[in-house]
Amino acid sequence: MHKTLFIFLPAALLLLIHACTSHGPAPEVELRYEKNLSLEYDEVIHAYQAMADYYPGAELLEMGATDVGKPLHLFMISGDGDFDPASIRDKGRSIVLINNGIHAGEPAGVDASVKYALNLLEAEEDINHVLDNTAIAIIPVFNIGGYLNLSRYHRMNQDGPKYKGSRRNARNLDLNRDFSKQDSQNARSFAKIFHYLDPDVFIDTHTTNGVEHKEVMTLIPTLHNRLHHELAAFFREMTDTLYHRMNSETEWGAIPYVHRPGFRNVRKGIAAFNDHPHYSSGYAALFNTPGFITETQYAKPYPERVKATYDFIVFTAEYAAQHASQIIKLREKAAESTTRQRTFTLDWDLNMENHDSLLFRGYETEVSLSPLTGRQVTGYNHNEPWEAYIPFYDNYLASLKVEAPGAYIIPQAWPDIIQRLKLNGVEVSYLKHDTLLDVKTTYIREYNVRPATSQGRQTAEITSKELISGPRQFYAGDAIIKTNQRANHYIVHMLEPEAPASFFQWGLFNSALEDGEGWWIYAFEDYAYEYLQEDDSLRKAFEKKLTRDDHFADDAISQLNFILNHITRDKTERGWHLYPVARYPE
Repeated sequence: MHKTLFIFLPAALLLLIHACTSHGPAPEVELRYEKNLSLEYDEVIHAYQAMADYYPGAELLEMGATDVGKPLHLFMISGDGDFDPASIRDKGRSIVLINNGIHAGEPAGVDASVKYALNLLEAEEDINHVLDNTAIAIIPVFNIGGYLNLSRYHRMNQDGPKYKGSRRNARNLDLNRDFSKQDSQNARSFAKIFHYLDPDVFIDTHTTNGVEHKEVMTLIPTLHNRLHHELAAFFREMTDTLYHRMNSETEWGAIPYVHRPGFRNVRKGIAAFNDHPHYSSGYAALFNTPGFITETQYAKPYPERVKATYDFIVFTAEYAAQHASQIIKLREKAAESTTRQRTFTLDWDLNMENHDSLLFRGYETEVSLSPLTGRQVTGYNHNEPWEAYIPFYDNYLASLKVEAPGAYIIPQAWPDIIQRLKLNGVEVSYLKHDTLLDVKTTYIREYNVRPATSQGRQTAEITSKELISGPRQFYAGDAIIKTNQRANHYIVHMLEPEAPASFFQWGLFNSALEDGEGWWIYAFEDYAYEYLQEDDSLRKAFEKKLTRDDHFADDAISQLNFILNHITRDKTERGWHLYPVARYPE
């Protein structure tokens, strides 16, 4: 009888009972944010390890490698000591995932999350009731390499803490551009965590530069257009509630992230941020997880930024707990819909025709002369505040749509692409025999590869293309990616070459764009002439271009290249400029 009664006690009470029966002193963690100092990396991990050792409701896991060689940790808090994500969800409990220190010079979330975990486990501030319906998962520090690189000279414009880590990681990558392509070990280990948990709500903590205003917190919610319509409606209500609580129950306040759509003057309006999938919240949305990027205002004192982040975490966890069954059902419905979805929106344009109003409380700017260079410098005068309702543009319209094929086929020559898909929960099957298949393939007529690197890659963009239908040879071991999966959004966004965060756009297929054949002046003229006589369509296309393009008519080299390109595309088995990924069947 006692056993049965114990099982049905609230999870938060179970956690308290377990804590009271633990042996040894409770962990002591000295948070120093009030002294304008953040915990160092080893102190962060020690704090979480001490909590995991003392509280049965806490667990610290190593979940994969990072580029600096240290493991990426996951800390979990569960009211009844059940840390299995599937089991947690079977009990009707939601899962909130908090990611910290992605930009190591923005550590407010690191300290706020340690404070939140301690208060939750110690049953302080009456916040641990959330554990009846929610489990909390925390990545203590994501950019470990950057966090180990502490200096007074990182993010020098930011008001504390005294020592900060570097923005980029041990490979000099900005990890908040790596969530979808996953070049870093950090991002690949994050994907392991994300798909292990399948979180219902995601928070990624940051600090922003830019416009100064009264509020300490700004937010980038997942662009609601990316979500299933019912989940999007729920998420908008959740976002409105969190704004209201931050503005009515705290002294910090919160407004949308100050993203100006081409406006220099904030009085002309701000816009919701189009969080592409290489950003954390955009990546989460691909798997029907709504998320928030918290961006505390850089000019606010560090203690205020920590406390504002802490309060936002508290409010978000409470909302996820209060609506646990609803959000779980909505996400399940969205996932089932995703498996049947055929039309996908890959990009959005801001609708400037419609907007809401937003109360903005800013500061007048003033120009002064720099004592160093003598140039004019614009700054904010905190003695001259202003407030006004400004336009807030949060409606986006689809600008790029695609109909997904029944499957994509990826030649095994691109194993890294296949591995990245599998890492993200994509089911992959393989051809068992060499096979000639009728497929559609994108022929890339014109493209740009940017000379300057971004994230260590030369990004690519298609400017002219043609979809070619016909037989193409594939081989045993080539990968088949069917589009009947919960990961469909990720599949389509990463494999459609024109999607903004696709593998192609990030330059992972650049070698397919390099010319593989050439012509030799002493022999090719005769062959080219013969090909023109044999191929009516090629000859007509050639003659048409001669009559319409004077430059082409006067340039023998361009004429020979024109013939070679058509021959290579149409006559050879694997012509260059063919996008390697094929669509099969429609």
